[in-house]
Amino acid sequence: MPSHTVLDALPKVFGLATEPADVLVSSATAILCSAPDRINEVLLLPVDCEVRKKQSDSDDAYGLRWWPAKGAEPMVKWIIPSMTSVVEEAIKKIRTVTDEARQVAKWYEKNPKKLYLTTETEHLRKQEWLSMSEVTEVIFADPVDRNAAGAWCKTNKVPKEKRGNKAYVRFADVESAVLKDLPRGFPTVHGATGLKYSDAMFVIQRNALAVSKPRIRCVIEPIGHPHIHNRLGARSETGVQSIFDRCGLYEPDGSPIRVHTHQFRHYLNTLAQAGGMSQLDIAKWSGRKDVRQNRFYDHETPDAIVARIRTAVGDDTRMFGPLAAGPRAALITRDEFARLKVPTAHTTDFGYCIHDYVMSPCQMHRDCLNCGEQVCVKGLEEKEKRIRQAHAEATRLLAMAERAETEGEFGASEWVEHHRVQLARVTALLEILDDPAVPRGAIIQLMPADIPSRLDHAAEARVLLLAPVKVESSRVPPMSEEATA
Repeated sequence: MPSHTVLDALPKVFGLATEPADVLVSSATAILCSAPDRINEVLLLPVDCEVRKKQSDSDDAYGLRWWPAKGAEPMVKWIIPSMTSVVEEAIKKIRTVTDEARQVAKWYEKNPKKLYLTTETEHLRKQEWLSMSEVTEVIFADPVDRNAAGAWCKTNKVPKEKRGNKAYVRFADVESAVLKDLPRGFPTVHGATGLKYSDAMFVIQRNALAVSKPRIRCVIEPIGHPHIHNRLGARSETGVQSIFDRCGLYEPDGSPIRVHTHQFRHYLNTLAQAGGMSQLDIAKWSGRKDVRQNRFYDHETPDAIVARIRTAVGDDTRMFGPLAAGPRAALITRDEFARLKVPTAHTTDFGYCIHDYVMSPCQMHRDCLNCGEQVCVKGLEEKEKRIRQAHAEATRLLAMAERAETEGEFGASEWVEHHRVQLARVTALLEILDDPAVPRGAIIQLMPADIPSRLDHAAEARVLLLAPVKVESSRVPPMSEEATA
């Protein structure tokens, strides 16, 4: 996931960026931070991707049209209100930088066999021959040195004709070379979506993001993953400046800041997991077809899980069970109480165990559902699924025990009682999980079951083993003389 340094630096770069490359990369990154997107999905956004929907009770909803890369259907991905203005500004900046390239693309769609010329150079179309200075006007959008036109002609195999100390080229040869240099598949950017260059958000003139090459006015290209990746620090150590380097931002130890585009998706998914969002909602938000893919994006650390449980201690809106009201009667702060009651946590089949194994081993032999140190989190669908499986199993076992009791089998009554207690406990837990008044992310803890601990059993057995055995002696009466005679 992205470091704190990266998350602190990105807003600064977004506000400071002025160069086209910095503006595009920082704006694309802002979009990646608004929802769990893939960079290839962002780079295939149409220019008219914004969607606004009227809301009766609040501000208009704002979203972007997406074509998910993980098999889901095309969708509108809604942006959370706190990020709406940021994404709107990012889209506006990207359009400004890429607008001229879309105009070039639209012109070629209408005139596929003609060279694009600006209004100022349109008169050159009538000429058969072009001088090197005229070639410069046609080809380059930025100021270049006097040899740039000749170098371009050599690279693109445009034959030159010498006339005195000047060189000339045919307009038709220049036109042919430029048309050959248009992107493969033009006018379509992406075959699966049918997106055209004239409708694409991320399209630029050739070399528009290059550091040492002049921008080509009449040739366009799509923005690819390397354009973004390299400017997020991937090549800082080889001399390619990142958006962070250009703004003078570095890691605390002075090393270059570096981040990968996929890290933002992992970060947002982890935040959603920690916030209790359902697995289905996370999958839909991320554009996934299968909710099982969510588990690869959950990086919530054990420390974060412990902290989440601790913050719920004493809060009866987030905690359900003995710890919900615990601190009210304590003469210490709530945070201190939480640290004492929840020193650690580790995952179980049904939730999290908050038993302190430094103090003692597990006394329940992993009988988690009957343990008072088992906490469950509403919204963790895999764990809820296992709880429901345990309920179904307890129901089945109770029915079997009752049938055996009816048939008079020895010891069946004890099993009936045990399974009734087990079923009642799991049912009580499911009632809380299914209660719509209990919010997602709520921490649920049941009272410990009234079951003697294994330590108590061991202590009783030890007492019995060590207790002295009393043997009552009896005097055997002597045999009578008559009997011995």
